[in-house]
Amino acid sequence: MNLGALCGNILTGYSSYKFGRKSTLLAFSCTMLLSHLICFFASTPLELYLARFLVGIGLGAVFTVIPIYIGEVAETETRGFLSCMMPAFLAVGMLFIYAIGPFFSLRVLSSFLIVPIILFQLFFGIFVPESPYFYVAIDKEEEARISLNKLRNRGSCCLKELADIKEIVKATQNNKFSFKQLISSRSFRRGIVITCVLMILQQLIGIIIILAYMETIFIASGSSLSSYMSTLIVAVIQVFVVGLSSYLSDRWGRRFLIALSSGCSIPPLLSLGFYFFLKNAGSDVSSLWWLPVVSLIIFIISYNIGLGPLPWTLLGEMFSSNTKSLASTITASVNVSVSFFVTMVFPKLLEIIGYGGIFCCFATSALVSMLFVCLYVPETKGKRFQDILNILEK
Repeated sequence: MNLGALCGNILTGYSSYKFGRKSTLLAFSCTMLLSHLICFFASTPLELYLARFLVGIGLGAVFTVIPIYIGEVAETETRGFLSCMMPAFLAVGMLFIYAIGPFFSLRVLSSFLIVPIILFQLFFGIFVPESPYFYVAIDKEEEARISLNKLRNRGSCCLKELADIKEIVKATQNNKFSFKQLISSRSFRRGIVITCVLMILQQLIGIIIILAYMETIFIASGSSLSSYMSTLIVAVIQVFVVGLSSYLSDRWGRRFLIALSSGCSIPPLLSLGFYFFLKNAGSDVSSLWWLPVVSLIIFIISYNIGLGPLPWTLLGEMFSSNTKSLASTITASVNVSVSFFVTMVFPKLLEIIGYGGIFCCFATSALVSMLFVCLYVPETKGKRFQDILNILEK
């Protein structure tokens, strides 16, 4: 799936720039639809591998194009809230799978998952307009005006915003870039460093491992919670906290929430490390059975309030219209690559340093994330795209 997502990142980055954000999302949603159809009829492991690869391509499109699209269609005051909708609905999807997955066969589950994709294609294809930035970029001003009117429902009041979009797009189109010029652009360079480092730290903090090995961690800790209940509890918490993050991001700011998220992740990760060090040393930890459960819950809350959803918000805010597709491709590819690396390295690392050492490594990544955000990441809440680019250029 990670390999498919990497391919999806590369393909959709170019496609969204050339053919539009909406067209790209609709086209690549078909790979997800095909994936579930293959799962429905699958009779061999090879077919399941193919299905995983195809759904990975679709996920690559989601993580590459949706931050661009939301960043371009949302108003400044609601950009943070809407940008968090992608991770929020991913959390809802995980909750759905965790809740019903154990009770149905793969074939029945695949038939369920086909329905939301078809609904997306119908609703998004009929009712949701293309990005006005894309229309302006290809000299379709009338279509851009219609798109804005549909998005804002304000009639002539959208003319000023359309003029602003034309000014931004014109300024970036006049600056035709080569790779060398991109690297020499301070705003692009800073934006790429910020988003890529946050994506790396987002994975190095261990979320993918904690979610994938949740049952193993609970069993190793001696918890009496069943794997079904533990994953369900985590999924419910994720939905609630990501929803809270979407509400707070336009009030408290992206920078503050990511720093808070990273800082609050350190104590529960250290607590987990301490617990497993004691357990591996032969100490009696029966009276501390609650510690790993509480620590994991606090970590899930801390991660999802900022470091989980908000780097995707920043990805849609920190780049000019003619570099967004490239930046989104690079950043999403880094995220997928590091996720794949962490997943592959974890079993070997577990043999060498154990759970205690691994959780201490995760805590170190959280500390680095907090320091990086405090020292290097600017606040983007309530700022126009041009204002953000000017800040990055300084």
